[in-house]
Amino acid sequence: MQVKSVKFSLIFTPKVQKQLDDLPEKDRKQYDKAFELLANNGATYRSLRTHRYRSKDGDIWISSASMAKRFYWWYLEGENIEVIYVDSH
Repeated sequence: MQVKSVKFSLIFTPKVQKQLDDLPEKDRKQYDKAFELLANNGATYRSLRTHRYRSKDGDIWISSASMAKRFYWWYLEGENIEVIYVDSH
């Protein structure tokens, strides 16, 4: 039996939840897979291509769901991550 442990709990802002709900199913699946990788493995998982940006409000992290899809997040207290924006270019 294999037991999966989750490293982090992801929290989505209402704006992000609406953005995700409005996406086509194919795009939503890409984000969902990336969110699962982040929750289970943390920011160091290579395919997420995570980068840190420093701002006056603290560190903002950017990870990739695909080559064109990114999401922005920051650490909260404990083992929590808040996803604050999703974007594509």
